[in-house]
Amino acid sequence: MPLTDLAHRPVAGRDAVALVDEHEVFADPPTVLHRIAAVRERGFAVAVRIAESASRATVVLALVEPEVVVVPAEALVASDLRAATTLLSLRAHCERTNSVALAEGVDSDLHREAALAHGIDFGCGTALHVAEGEAGPSSPRGGLFREPTWSAPLDDATAAPFRILSAGRERVRSGKGLLVSMSADLEARAGEAGPDTIALGTFQHHDHFTGAARRRWLSMADTLAHVAVFAVGFGTSTSGPDLVPIEPHDPLVDEWNVILLGESFACALSALDLHRRTAGGEREFEYVVSYDREAVARAARATLSRPRPVPLEVPPSS
Repeated sequence: MPLTDLAHRPVAGRDAVALVDEHEVFADPPTVLHRIAAVRERGFAVAVRIAESASRATVVLALVEPEVVVVPAEALVASDLRAATTLLSLRAHCERTNSVALAEGVDSDLHREAALAHGIDFGCGTALHVAEGEAGPSSPRGGLFREPTWSAPLDDATAAPFRILSAGRERVRSGKGLLVSMSADLEARAGEAGPDTIALGTFQHHDHFTGAARRRWLSMADTLAHVAVFAVGFGTSTSGPDLVPIEPHDPLVDEWNVILLGESFACALSALDLHRRTAGGEREFEYVVSYDREAVARAARATLSRPRPVPLEVPPSS
């Protein structure tokens, strides 16, 4: 059933599945991610339906970690490199998390054979209709889910990237200058990581998002799957990266983050503002760098889930 229909249903069994389309995750990240958390708390499993040519499908899988991945049958018979790369990543994801792949729209023998060739044993469609009692001895039996399917811990609603990424890692203190150089290097790598990559940046306050940094993020928005920048004081954006305003009391205001998550690349630089100066007069931070894909995915999820400020109503002019 659709995710919106299940968010407020009573507790369910493991055979109940909430369905979310891949494109919904980035259309309204905080709403969708919070609904996913809500239905999981009620006992529903989660399925993600990926598009036939979704450049960010594997990133969505890393963010949501669904129990079921619904794959359109047409994608299974496609011969282009993009589809092949996505399906290889899908198999890696299912192996790593025990998620189950399900082929949708298996309406011909070609679809059925392609699904089996990709190691997909579950599906729906007219070519899979079997009369009762006629299932062959090789038909899959037993439950659909293979426990466990959720590998990353669920962070509380106030968790910010630095807390997630610094756990168990050495924290290093530095002035602003080094962080500027490290951020620029990561932002340059984003363009090399592939069009499936998402890039998230937190700049504390909107007046920090200027100059060369602003130009780099505008450039990334033209080539990457999803680019979002978070800061206090942002207005709406009609082009370029998604400019996301955050509340002044959000813990994210004290952080400087560059988070990159793609099909085959994951890295995050996370720094905490110490609100003091170095001996050289620079703003001082404590930072960590991580290439741990699970930790980076958790940090990305925590960033995308930030509550958005409620727009102020402007009274009508008299």
